[in-house]
Amino acid sequence: MKQFEMIPVACNMDAISAEQMSRYGGSRRLLREACLGVEEHADGFSFRYPAQPELVSAAGDLIGLEQACCAFLRYDLAVPAGAGEFTLRLTGSEGAKAFVVENMLETLSRGVGAS
Repeated sequence: MKQFEMIPVACNMDAISAEQMSRYGGSRRLLREACLGVEEHADGFSFRYPAQPELVSAAGDLIGLEQACCAFLRYDLAVPAGAGEFTLRLTGSEGAKAFVVENMLETLSRGVGAS
């Protein structure tokens, strides 16, 4: 995991085209409105959403686009078999959690409190 830890906490918005930015905004809006809860971890956050196909797709699209601009974050998408919910977990090395709080927490959760 050393390579992961050496990636600086910095966002490269030039890595996303205007068309991709539009998709990115749409995915974030869908996820924000559907958020069921947020769990805080030592190194980041988990966001819970209903396991609806359009929301799982939005989470996958968000991960693909975020990976391009924010390579320092780790993205884990868990869709358990038969579950009514899925989880998107964002974690990373030192500084990543603060970045999520400042730039993503509100826009992925519509203010649903962290537990």
